[in-house]
Amino acid sequence: MTLLPAVESPATDLLRREHREMERLLANFENELRTSQGAGLLPLARTFAEIQEHLAAHFRKEEEVFYPALAPLLAATDLEISKLTGDHSDVRETSAGFRELLDQAGGSNAPAISLRADLTTIGWHLWNLIHHHIATEENGLLAFADRQLSWETQNQLARQMGPDN
Repeated sequence: MTLLPAVESPATDLLRREHREMERLLANFENELRTSQGAGLLPLARTFAEIQEHLAAHFRKEEEVFYPALAPLLAATDLEISKLTGDHSDVRETSAGFRELLDQAGGSNAPAISLRADLTTIGWHLWNLIHHHIATEENGLLAFADRQLSWETQNQLARQMGPDN
């Protein structure tokens, strides 16, 4: 039996690699959310900042390049892109709330228990939103793109989404 080589899908592969990096950051975030009260918030704040930086670049690629390229291929009644864009809004809104709580903590090594509890609650909510979005996107829109977009189109989209753009 001869195995065929995996077909490269430049645009969707780029987004999936970014998802794997986000999952790595979320694993760190998860560990820091579980850290005891007295461990301080500096590692959590640093990881959160990395997540925000990664999300900003990733969401820009999706919203400005990838989603618009797929929209004409979807049925007029398909709400997939609207749902995913709504997920982005939910993540941004939850992130803003988390940032506000970090700002209230002011870098304290021992924030009030209620503040730490709020950070943990919102942090887990953010963690869940991002994981859910990744799964939804990979099982839906990215799989659709793999079936519908030619290698040439995928390659063109990957160049448009690349780190220099």
